[in-house]
Amino acid sequence: MKISKVILTLCSILIILGLISFIFPEDGLVIGGLKLTFPSLNEILSDNKPQYADIDAIVEQTEEPKSEEKEIKRVKIKTEGITDIELPEDNPAYLDNFFAALDNSVKDNDKVRIIHYGDSQIEGDRITSYLRTRLQDKFGGTGQGEIPLYSLSNIKNFSFKYSDGWHFYSIIDNKKTGFHRYGLMQSAAVADGNDEYITLTAAKPIQGEISLYYGFASPNSRISFFSGNDELKSYSLTADSSLNKISFRAENPIKSFTVKVEGHAELYSMDFSGKNGVYVDNVSLRGSSGYGFSKNNSEFLKSMSVQLNVKLIILQFGVNAVPQDEQEIMPSYHFYKVQFAKQIAYLKKTNPDAAIIVIGISDRSRKKGNDYQTNPNIPMILAAQKDAAKENQVAFWNLFEAMGGENSMPSWVLREKPLANPDFTHFNSTGAKYVGEMFYKALESAYNYYKQ
Repeated sequence: MKISKVILTLCSILIILGLISFIFPEDGLVIGGLKLTFPSLNEILSDNKPQYADIDAIVEQTEEPKSEEKEIKRVKIKTEGITDIELPEDNPAYLDNFFAALDNSVKDNDKVRIIHYGDSQIEGDRITSYLRTRLQDKFGGTGQGEIPLYSLSNIKNFSFKYSDGWHFYSIIDNKKTGFHRYGLMQSAAVADGNDEYITLTAAKPIQGEISLYYGFASPNSRISFFSGNDELKSYSLTADSSLNKISFRAENPIKSFTVKVEGHAELYSMDFSGKNGVYVDNVSLRGSSGYGFSKNNSEFLKSMSVQLNVKLIILQFGVNAVPQDEQEIMPSYHFYKVQFAKQIAYLKKTNPDAAIIVIGISDRSRKKGNDYQTNPNIPMILAAQKDAAKENQVAFWNLFEAMGGENSMPSWVLREKPLANPDFTHFNSTGAKYVGEMFYKALESAYNYYKQ
């Protein structure tokens, strides 16, 4: 073939591809369930590839666990990688009461409780468990703390088996209405008179005191705890409308035990806490954007918060506020700011002794051509969360900034040892530890300033 024909053929192909690129929809075409995309002329001709954040300037290389270990125990971040907690402008001492409570937990043999609410980013105790370990190393405490007896999310270290007659309620289950007592775990399991049971199986043997919080029991109701066929403890329940606590002690390590209810009672949570120290409870509300807290009975929630000595609430939401269609860009997130601010105000009212820290949304990428870029909705959601925190005079921690800012998620996903999942949204188990360390260091920095 003559060289002129080769050149003509190549030019024809380039012209055809250019025409396709010009007329092809930017959002792609869906044919038979398959989405087809084609790079635009601007993407083909442009040299402006997105710059991914350099997270090696933030995280330090962590030693891999030894063969007999199952997971990395500690991770490190570089000192210059610490992003400070932003305190309310008119109250620089906003966290002082919480820090004083931490000191008193050591000095006065007391308990301090932190509730970590979040979406699927914290499911399975991710981020929370690392933060718990770091704080307990410094201020004391043993055990996982509170867990719900019903959840739509995975609960680390426990599996559940229920008899058939239970009624389950959660603030994120919109199909069920008329129930408003969820407690701090934002869910409840209700037994109604047919000898119902819940069997809890732990990943590791547990020992020591185990407590259960219940309320609104009918007269002559009982709760019994069993290990296999052996009864560990049995209680006649208090028949009133207040929050009540019962406990049993596992003298020997057990992996499974059963809670049996005779009569009617509402069960809110079980508590695996030591005698003193700090406890960080993980409450994952998968699919939530941070709404629904105001569905909880205010007086009941306040009573439980006071009884369990809640001194800090962490709110970590936002990824579910991003549209499912990654190409959709919301014109404004004012609606989100208004609704989220209402939830913060409600939690302030119902947890009067607790400080609140809002953790801003993390980076989330969408694919554009062959590259990944920060979803354009992320900065708007982040600004809405920050405004909601400011409006309510609570603290704010910018996770988006801490993890590297714009286009940082690809750096977490695409590195040799990934720290986030291929959905470019969720941290993996190791990445969750780095986030936990970042937040712990920010909290430690604020605590050291308080001590000075």
